[in-house]
Amino acid sequence: MDIKVVQLTAAMAMAAILAGCSEEKVPEPTADNCAPQMYEQNLASLSKEANRNEFIANCKSFLAAKKMTEWTFEKSPEGKY
Repeated sequence: MDIKVVQLTAAMAMAAILAGCSEEKVPEPTADNCAPQMYEQNLASLSKEANRNEFIANCKSFLAAKKMTEWTFEKSPEGKY
C-alpha cells in the first residue's frame, strides 16, 4: 500500500513539473520588445490569446509610463500680474 502511495505521489509530482515546463513565456515590455517590428514578431510568436493580450497590455502600460516620464522644461508665459 505504501509503495502505491509513493508511486502515485511521484507520478503527480512529475506531471506538475512537466506541465510547468510547457508554458510559453510572455516577453517583458522593454523599449526593444515594444518597438513596432519586434512588437509584431513577439505577437506572432505567442500561441495563446491570453498571452497575446497580456503582452499587448504590458506594452501599452510600458509606453504610457515612458511617455509620462519623458518631458522637457517649458518656460511659463509672461503674466500680467
